[in-house]
Order: sequence, then C-alpha cells, then structure tokens
Amino acid sequence: MKFQRNPDVIFVAAIGLAMFAGVWLRWSGMDSQSLWADEGYTLWITQFSPKEVWRILQADTSPPLYYILLHYWRTLFGNSELSLRALSALFGSLSIPLFYLIARKILATRMSVALAMMLYSVSFFQVWYAKEARFYALLVFLSLGSVYFALLCLEKASALRLVGLALVLSASLYTHNMAWFYLPGLVVFWFVYPSEITTGARIRNGLIVAAVALFLYIPWLPSLAQQMRMVHNFLGLSKPRARNLLETLCILSGFDTRTFQDVFRDHFHTQRLFGFWTWAPAFLIVFVLCVIGTLYAVRSGDRSKGIALLVYSVLPILLVFLDSHLWTPIYIDRTFTGSCVLIPLILCAPIAFQVGNRKKMFQFIALSVLLGTAASAFGYLRRERKEDWRGVTEYLLKLPERPRLVVVVLDYCQVLVHYYATGSFKIYPPIEITGLRTKFNPPEPGFEDAINEDERTVEPMAIVSRAMDSGQYKEIDFALQPTAPPVKALTDYLAAHCGSVEIAEFHWLEVRRCFVRSK
Repeated sequence: MKFQRNPDVIFVAAIGLAMFAGVWLRWSGMDSQSLWADEGYTLWITQFSPKEVWRILQADTSPPLYYILLHYWRTLFGNSELSLRALSALFGSLSIPLFYLIARKILATRMSVALAMMLYSVSFFQVWYAKEARFYALLVFLSLGSVYFALLCLEKASALRLVGLALVLSASLYTHNMAWFYLPGLVVFWFVYPSEITTGARIRNGLIVAAVALFLYIPWLPSLAQQMRMVHNFLGLSKPRARNLLETLCILSGFDTRTFQDVFRDHFHTQRLFGFWTWAPAFLIVFVLCVIGTLYAVRSGDRSKGIALLVYSVLPILLVFLDSHLWTPIYIDRTFTGSCVLIPLILCAPIAFQVGNRKKMFQFIALSVLLGTAASAFGYLRRERKEDWRGVTEYLLKLPERPRLVVVVLDYCQVLVHYYATGSFKIYPPIEITGLRTKFNPPEPGFEDAINEDERTVEPMAIVSRAMDSGQYKEIDFALQPTAPPVKALTDYLAAHCGSVEIAEFHWLEVRRCFVRSK
C-alpha cells in the first residue's frame, strides 16, 4: 500500500515538537547553575511586603510587578533555586502557545507557522532568560499579549478586548521601564496592520486603551520620575556603537556568532577569517533578504503586515540607541527580548507572502536559519556560565581558620553568600558575614541615599581596617567581583596591609584571603 502524507498530521506533529522542545529547554537544568548577582537582588527584594517593595524600587530602575508576583510565589513554593526561577520558566512556557496564536493570525501557510514556532522555541536568548529569576520572561509574555490583543481589536473591537489590551500594556509598564520604548512600535503596528477597522475607529479605540492604561499607571509615575533621576546619575553604561546594533539583531534573532567562531577556532584553527565580522554581516544579509521578501509580497495587505512586524521589532532598538547617544546610555541587549520576540515571524513571513520559486528560496533560507539557531542554542547554553556564588560559599565554609570574617563586595551579593551558607551547605560550621551594609531587613530609613552614596568605594577598606585593628580575626576573606568599581582600590589596600593574600578564582568571581599580620 502506498504511503500518503497527511498535511494535518505533519503540521500538528511539527507544532507539538516545537512546543515540547521549547518547554523542555526552558525547564531543564534550572538549578544547575548558581544564582548570580542580579538574581541575588531579586532574592533580597522579594522577601519584603509589596508595600516595602514599592518603596525600595524608588532607588532602582525597575517597576514592581515582577517582584510582587515573585514575593507571593515564594510564599507558596519556597526559596530554592528551582522555585525562584520557576515563575520565569512558567511565563516563558506560556509565551510559546501565545506566539503560536499570533503566528496563525499573521502568517498564511502552515510551513511558515511551523518554522516560526521552531525558531522561537529554540531561540537561546529567550531560553536563557526564561530560566532566570528576573523579569524578562514576564516582559516577553506581556509583549506577546499586547500584540495578540491588538490583533483581536483590529479584527473586531469590543469593550472586553480593548480593556484587555489596556491591562496588558499597563502590566508591561509595571514590569520594565523599557516597555515605554515598545509603545511607539505598537502604535505603528496598530495603524499599519491591515484591518477593516477605519482610521477614525483606530484613533478612537487607541485613545481609550491609552487612557485606561495611563490611569492604571498613575500611582507609579512619581516613582518613575525618581528612578529616571537615579538612572541619569548612577547607571554608568557606555554609549552603544554600530556593532552593538548588529550584535543585538543577531542575538535576539537566535543567532550566536560566538558559537560559530568557536567551531572554526577549535576545528580549523582560525578565528580571524571567521570572526564576528564574518558571521554577523552574513546574518544581516539574510535578515535584509527576508525583509525585502516581505515588503515585496504579492498582496498589499501582506506588505502592511511585514511593515508592522518590522517596526514593532526594530523601532525600540533604534530609539534606545538614539536616546543613549543624546542623553544617558541605557542600551542593554536583554531589555529588547520583548520587542524582538516577533523576529521569527519576519524571517518566515516571505514563505507565507511569496509564491513559486521565490517561496522555495525563502523556505531554504528559513531552514538554514533554523539550523543556525539550533546550533546557537546548543553552543550558547552549553558555554555560558553565571557567577558561581554557590561555589564561592562552599569554598568559604570549608576553610579551617577560625575566627574568620567574610566581607562580600558588592553589597547586594552578600545575600547570596548568606543564602547558600544557611541553605545548601548546613553541614559546615557557620561563618561571620558582613558587607558594605550588613542589614536590610527591613530597609533602614534613608537607605535610598546610602545605596548611591559616593563613599561606597572606600567602605570595604574601612571594614577591613576596623576588623584588623580589633585583633579578633586571624583571617579576613573577601568574596568579590573582580570587575566591580570598588574592587581595584580594595585589592590595592589588601596588598599593602595584609601579611599575605591568597586568591581562589571562580567563574566571574574570586575569593581573596587576607592573613592578618600579628600585632
């Protein structure tokens, strides 16, 4: 009997495989690596009540929604590494079927939908931040939610759909301040995407959505103004270059140039010929070809879809790049995970919007990109490592010298040493831990000013000086990030005042053992 292919079965199997792979990647090995510095900050801040979180974040750069959700999540599921990261994995997993619903509405063919699903499911940046106790997976989920509700409203506007869009937009703004840069792209999407809704109706409905979202956001506006002043004074990023734009496009499209550089370095013993400026421009050419294939689609409606997708994905990057040159640099790759979530649709749109040989050419391109994305996910997720505060803590606990003092630099990483010392390694004797500020429980009055005070770079020296003068300690150990601003002055001070210094290196971290001179 002759075997006949069933397109329905093949499509369902492809979508099922993409969803399974995406969920598995987002949940597997979540506790295989230590919590790192930013996750330590999350661990610290989510121990407080929502009211205290709201107040504390006035000295930060983030809104409170994610931290409040994780506060209650911890209450239900505990404080293990797996529990802390599981909320992000949940939102990362929920984003996969939501992406599928958007792809089905925008793309016309099953193959384009299936390939887009596969590209999104294995995108290494999406996977990486879905396994981290930070707000990026929630931002991605809400960004997809805003696009999905926008599509529903453009199909048939109703009060429920408009309110849903306003709620999702407000939640996005309460998740990350960078969501403000997403809004212009969404506005263009709202007016460009093909629909039978008239321009006048789009304006009216858009104003309703904006009014509701802004009304819900009003309580946070005073805190946002304070955060903006803090960013201008203390963020300290460098201005992005053209290379950063190209890196961002590659990374958020799921294409890791470092993986391909490593292959040629390890197996062909050459890196100069096949470095960043080989692979990144190659991907840029592929991306531009896909954009051209979309903009020159057979139907005008499909061209409008392509423009809407492109502007929503790329405009936030360009706006932040420009803002970082004109005012304060705020350009960080991972803050675009939400806006760039639709890039797989751009890469697969020509398959849906072209016919004949052109369609076959773009099918080949999309399959090639999928292979590159899968290889990138394998290489990046196997290679990348977080700061090893778990290993640092175990090393400190095993040291035999008593009494000893452990000083943690930077200060908010102190919570990680305490977390592992009191949780994962209870078999070892306790150690005395201090830092630039020993107690934040609850945060003392005026702590906002203390966090940003200029004197923080000299405080580690004051700590070690007092400890040495007290005569209580034979050894003082410093757990630190070698690249942190206070560290250079501290290491110079240790070299001058300690009897001897031993260094133990960990990933992105080191421990410096200062043996106190005998009086």
